Amino acid sequence: MRGRSLAFGLLCLFACLTPFIAPAYIVTGPLLLAWILELRREPGRRDCFRGLFVFLFLVLALLTIGSAVFSRDPAASARHLGGLGLFLLVPATIDLVDSPERGRAVVLSFAASAVLLSVYGVWQFFHGGDDLHARIRSTLSHYMTFSGLAVLAGCLLLGFGFEARGRARLLGALALVPLGAVLLTFTRNAYVGLVAALVLFAAVRRPALLLPIAAVLVAVYLLAPPGIRDRIRSTADLSDPTNRDRIAMAKAGWRMVRENPVFGLGNDMVQPYYPLYREPGAPRWNVPHLHDNVIQLAAANGPFAAAAYVAIVLFFLARAIALVRRRDAPDRASLWAGALLAGAAISVAGLFEYNFGDTEVEMATLIVLALPFSRATGALGPAGPPG
Repeated sequence: MRGRSLAFGLLCLFACLTPFIAPAYIVTGPLLLAWILELRREPGRRDCFRGLFVFLFLVLALLTIGSAVFSRDPAASARHLGGLGLFLLVPATIDLVDSPERGRAVVLSFAASAVLLSVYGVWQFFHGGDDLHARIRSTLSHYMTFSGLAVLAGCLLLGFGFEARGRARLLGALALVPLGAVLLTFTRNAYVGLVAALVLFAAVRRPALLLPIAAVLVAVYLLAPPGIRDRIRSTADLSDPTNRDRIAMAKAGWRMVRENPVFGLGNDMVQPYYPLYREPGAPRWNVPHLHDNVIQLAAANGPFAAAAYVAIVLFFLARAIALVRRRDAPDRASLWAGALLAGAAISVAGLFEYNFGDTEVEMATLIVLALPFSRATGALGPAGPPG
């Protein structure tokens, strides 16, 4: 039991450190080691590796390795493979989160650091970070990374506001900090993801919330600074240069897939080869990636890898929706509501930004995706009554 407690404590520390790559990676080693040693002592808990959800991550990992082997530059692509070890966070979270209390501890560990980063981000907005040329990013390297982490944390905290009872519901008020920061980042993919997640949650849990949510969104739009209102209006504007750029990237990505229909170009090969596949009228000659999780994975690792990713997301959504609809586990409802909101928001945002390739966001996302499959649901092993 001491080993499991140590591994779980390290999981909470890792969740808190996800915004910081180097410290998070340092914790990952001892975390996975402590967890694997406990699995050797308790073979019965190895059922965390069973099931289609974890198997899909194995498929994605194997296809990614295959894409490196058949890459245009295998040596360069192989450098990307070390990050596949992060996929072990999924079965580790499934196993170690074996009660609602542990689930809330992991969620709040991540939310704590994200809220602090968001406070600093809001401060940045009012001290010069209030336009597209100086967008807030807190202490992180990019505003997209910051908005991704903030929307995950905000959605997880909203779960408490929607479903928790008693004083725990007050935790939902903290969601205003990261979600307010998301608004101030000018990041449209996060806006779209958040709105989609709210609509999905209301539709499957409380349809009566749809009208209040719409009213709140209208109020936020009307009260937002003029520059942010302009940014929101540009989301569906096909004359906007960044929107045209994304359409051009999508066309280039599918051209890459047609020429490399099994393993893609290879890891880290999209950027150097993009000029050969770009649309003639594309706004940019070079792009770092294709700003879409599905298209980027299909182009870099092949359509089968992209299909595995889509299957992971759909399997997560189906499981989270089933848990949210249950009425017999009020002590766990806030956890599942937050997971559904966060997973849906980051997945929809990923249709407009390659956030699954953003290490900080990916680490937090893997934990969120694993929550609905954890022992805390009662689906694996003796972890209390099903919920």
